[in-house]
Amino acid sequence: MIPGLGLVRRTITLALCAGSFWAGVQFARLGDVSACTEAGGTINARGVCIGGRE
Repeated sequence: MIPGLGLVRRTITLALCAGSFWAGVQFARLGDVSACTEAGGTINARGVCIGGRE
């Protein structure tokens, strides 16, 4: 067994989990933006939907 391999494996696992979380957040945000624009709203500079119907 290579010394320190456990730390490398944990780091890779943590990086993959963080990447998956980030991708999920981005995917959800894209859905929010399309739902806003389909409802007739616009997205302001802060990413808030303005003027859309619910």
